[in-house]
Amino acid sequence: MIKISFLLAYVLGIIVLGFSFAFEYIKYGQTGAKKYSFFRNFPYELNHFKIDQPKSFVLFGFEMVGSLLLISSSLLFAINFQEINPTSAYILFSVSTFIIICFNVLRFVKLANYKLHLLMTSIFVVSNLLLFLLYYFFFTNANYGYVLIDGVKITEAVVLIVFILFEFFLMLNPTYKNWAKLVNIEADLYSRPKYCYLPILEWGNFLLYLLSFIPLTIVVFF
Repeated sequence: MIKISFLLAYVLGIIVLGFSFAFEYIKYGQTGAKKYSFFRNFPYELNHFKIDQPKSFVLFGFEMVGSLLLISSSLLFAINFQEINPTSAYILFSVSTFIIICFNVLRFVKLANYKLHLLMTSIFVVSNLLLFLLYYFFFTNANYGYVLIDGVKITEAVVLIVFILFEFFLMLNPTYKNWAKLVNIEADLYSRPKYCYLPILEWGNFLLYLLSFIPLTIVVFF
């Protein structure tokens, strides 16, 4: 029952967040501004809660529900393995929860608040990388009791290495040194290239966070 609940909470969390973001994406295009792009617009720009309309509160509620569902999924994973290795299980849960909290905070911190925005982005990115490194350490080490079958262990290792390499690709993108020159950080109006590094880093890490449940699913069901 816990295994099914874990998967159900994950799937529902993605559906709820996907619905909210899709609605905000559509509404953004109706404002007369340029079309929203995940390669050049920041997560906070897709946040309609700042509009202060009834529907914006509903969307905010949906997004909190979606986030709580993902947190619940991570918690259910920890509960499922608490008899095998409770310390590592709840460490993984804590880091995963911290990441989704960071992303939600980042959705409210504008680039006009330059230092805080970069600080939150840095914490978000480093926490995401830490999570994958912990997964690799715990899931490929038989001493921690998560993976006992060699085939599953190899699959976990391959999946996690791909995620870690993708994370490093996002972090070490050579265009990093240019992004500040292409963005006006003193106002809410920006002049940006078609592909702006910082939004890609933030949205890319959120995508990686969602994909981070794939290794958990492999461990739980295989």
